[in-house]
Amino acid sequence: MKVLTAFPVGLALTALLSAAPAQAQNQHSFVSSQGNDANACTLVAPCRHLQAALTATIAGGEIAILDTAGYSGGATITISQAVSIVNPGGFEAAIAPPNGGVGIIINAGTNDAVSLRGLSIDGAGVGANGIQFNTGGSLTVENCIVRHMNGDGIGFLSATATSALTVSNSLVADNGNNGITLQPTGSATAVFNRVEANNNGAHGIVVFGSSSAGTNTINVTVSDSVAAGNSGVGFYNLTQSGNAPTGLTLYHSVAANNLSGVIANGLGATLRLANSTVTGNTNGWIATVSGVVASYGDNYIDGNATNAGSLTSISKQ
Repeated sequence: MKVLTAFPVGLALTALLSAAPAQAQNQHSFVSSQGNDANACTLVAPCRHLQAALTATIAGGEIAILDTAGYSGGATITISQAVSIVNPGGFEAAIAPPNGGVGIIINAGTNDAVSLRGLSIDGAGVGANGIQFNTGGSLTVENCIVRHMNGDGIGFLSATATSALTVSNSLVADNGNNGITLQPTGSATAVFNRVEANNNGAHGIVVFGSSSAGTNTINVTVSDSVAAGNSGVGFYNLTQSGNAPTGLTLYHSVAANNLSGVIANGLGATLRLANSTVTGNTNGWIATVSGVVASYGDNYIDGNATNAGSLTSISKQ
């Protein structure tokens, strides 16, 4: 009787052990135009859509895109963990937000780093926002295109106490509201390098401190970037007394053919210009409500219809 009893238990254990690999998550997952979401999302058996691959990938893992296709399936992609989504081959990796919805939403953990590389997010005039960061440690956007949204191209609305945004080699254009909005409720840093924020219905790049407490700080650096043809402001830095002070530094960048080139609005808002060009705007610079527009004296500010407020000089160190 003991032998007969042990035999089926052994079979059950064998079956469980055999099934375990199929349930394991991947460090590296893959999606392809020829994939299937019922697959394991491995290189030899890729998934079809990014949401399926996210489910199959461990926290801190990577998802690679293997060829040209649409990878959202017409639904919002929700990221809730640290992950890298990469397009290593220069393919057209398209993300199409649903009607009135968001392309990619990030609701990650406090220390989670999310990285997006080589994605083309096109709202086709019906998507609300391209990328919306709600919580997480950091977001890196590289070699991406975000356009044709009814709202913002990228909305960094972090509710995390301290968070960071990096955008490089990317285009945010032809969106109904802002190209990029940085509006955290905590402290934040951001770096924009070789970013173009063009032809947006409101502003190019906005740094907004009025949602964050005065004990926090928001500091942004922009280099080798362009904000052009926006209906509002190219580079807009604003806060108010009692809220987080905001620093926005433009280095070797251009604000051209906007309604206003650069604005610092509110006590605690400081916008610094270094080796940059402000031209062809209805208003070149505006410093208002105790906001400060400061220059290192090596800028090219010309061809604007008017300016408002004082331009503060900064000595080079």
